[in-house]
Amino acid sequence: MAKYIGIFFFFLTVSLLLFSLVAIGADGGDDPSVTAIYAFGMVTVVLLSFLISLMYYLIALVKKKV
Repeated sequence: MAKYIGIFFFFLTVSLLLFSLVAIGADGGDDPSVTAIYAFGMVTVVLLSFLISLMYYLIALVKKKV
């Protein structure tokens, strides 16, 4: 299980780093809509990182059964 937790944190770190780099270039100041987009983006990054690690787990589970 530690392997999949490591995969989750790896993809989470890489995704947040890339999202932050893109966000620096698109800084909107005090505009509330930009803040909402950043928040939605961060939630999306976390959920997609979880899904990627879950896919690795499911692939390993299927390979183990076959």
